[in-house]
Amino acid sequence: MKAILVIGHSHMNALRAVPQAQQACDFMPFTEAGGAYQSRDPAEFKAMAAGPADTLVFMMGGKTHIALGMLNPPEPFDFYLPEHTDLPMNPAARLLPVDLVRILLTRHLKQDLACLGQLSAVFKGRRQLHIESPPPLPSEYIERHPSGFAERVRERGVAPAAFRHKFWLLHSAILRDHCATLGITFVARPAGTQDADGCLAAPYQREDPTHANQAYGALLLDQILSLRQGAPAP
Repeated sequence: MKAILVIGHSHMNALRAVPQAQQACDFMPFTEAGGAYQSRDPAEFKAMAAGPADTLVFMMGGKTHIALGMLNPPEPFDFYLPEHTDLPMNPAARLLPVDLVRILLTRHLKQDLACLGQLSAVFKGRRQLHIESPPPLPSEYIERHPSGFAERVRERGVAPAAFRHKFWLLHSAILRDHCATLGITFVARPAGTQDADGCLAAPYQREDPTHANQAYGALLLDQILSLRQGAPAP
């Protein structure tokens, strides 16, 4: 077993694709190849907690903002983020209070937040990090690479980039706040990985509507190793 243990969902695959990460990290995915959640026996984590890993890296909850915000909703709505009032609004959409949207997201994240709390307790005393999920993909890119979302993209269309960006920011804020209560260091996306619309920049895209590529994973590894060694994250 290795000194870094990564636990989470499918966006960990960007990190797993990096050869140096395979040398430095053990990986425990909660997501099967097809994207379905995979159940894990709590005894597995207790056994790993007795191992040599001194740093836990969580990559939880990445698909919630995608499931709720990637496609145009049946009844268009929008919301203001108080910290990001510069983001454009859809004038034809119903305006909802941001607190209501936060409740909706939190409800869908309930299982992931509870699991994060349980895992944090199992590995108490170790350095614990939570990696922010990658930014959303540009709208045109999703339309060209819809993958398993192809039928739904045809039926409903991809939501505007600003709407999806806000969903992702709010999703991250919920996880950041939860990590703060658990004593977990929340690690923001690497600098320079977003375009002018807040979407994942071209060098970090793969032919996939939801995930980042190996180049993005290499930046994540740099962050993890820097934090493990006590240096500032790049």
